[in-house]
Amino acid sequence: MTKQQEQIDDNPQSKLIRIPLSEALGIKKGVNAIIGSGGKSSLLKSLSLELSQKGSVLLTTSTHILPFSHCENICISDENVSTSDENISILNGNALISNENVSSLNKNILTLNEKILLPGKDIHSEEEALKNSKVLLQRKVLSLWNKSQNPILCLGTLGKNGKLSPFPLPFSILEKMADYVLVEADGSKRLPGKAHGQNEPQIPRESQRIILVFGASALHNPISDVIHRVEIFQNFFTPSLTPETLLTKELLLQAFRKENLGDCLFVNQLDCLTKKEAEELLLFLQKGLGKMVCGGSLKEGSAHPELFIL
Repeated sequence: MTKQQEQIDDNPQSKLIRIPLSEALGIKKGVNAIIGSGGKSSLLKSLSLELSQKGSVLLTTSTHILPFSHCENICISDENVSTSDENISILNGNALISNENVSSLNKNILTLNEKILLPGKDIHSEEEALKNSKVLLQRKVLSLWNKSQNPILCLGTLGKNGKLSPFPLPFSILEKMADYVLVEADGSKRLPGKAHGQNEPQIPRESQRIILVFGASALHNPISDVIHRVEIFQNFFTPSLTPETLLTKELLLQAFRKENLGDCLFVNQLDCLTKKEAEELLLFLQKGLGKMVCGGSLKEGSAHPELFIL
């Protein structure tokens, strides 16, 4: 428990205060998972900018994510794709299993011209070969990453739609490659709220901290307009809610309790509320959930967003 959190617990009626984002969320060295909806990518960007002042930061996903414009992106290509994004470097996926060289897709893309998987007499089994390929891929990425000049790096597998899927290294290896690994571990179809399916979210077992995100713009709107997987959300309640039901803070609290996800809650998009409304919402959720709740507005994805905790 942080000093600020102890102060909050001693005085639950305290006014809103401002502290660094990573400190408010309890971000730790190692793997940290971001789940939910309404600002996961913006939160990843803001956290990475802040944490890069302390050490190296890897951004990646266990589901899907778009490449970031504020840092370098090194990607494995899972198919024949092209890109005009100057921030993206490609390691061709074929190099994992063959000796095919890769020609540059454009002048801004780094290419991998040697095999990652090196067959030879020292390889006696498929398991050994896979282990060898992972070690060499790790070394290749680290050789391309100048942490002193660019402390933030995004890793993923690039598809035709421009989105990144998981990078072909386990989180047990990724957590050794940087001081902080920030993982987008959920999908939300760009809606401010979400109910989770059976196999969601995809949280790495190595996660030190799990941050649940919610977008305050969802409040007082029909749930069908603002909740991803609204059918699941409807069935949290008896009787089941209609699609036209307006989302209230009371319904939101019940849904959060039902899912019981995350070590703490970050409420984004507080700029759509008055300061009094924001304070009342955060206090209501913190009392009802019994966990750390903080909030702010991350629409600019800045390193120092306006952040409030109780």
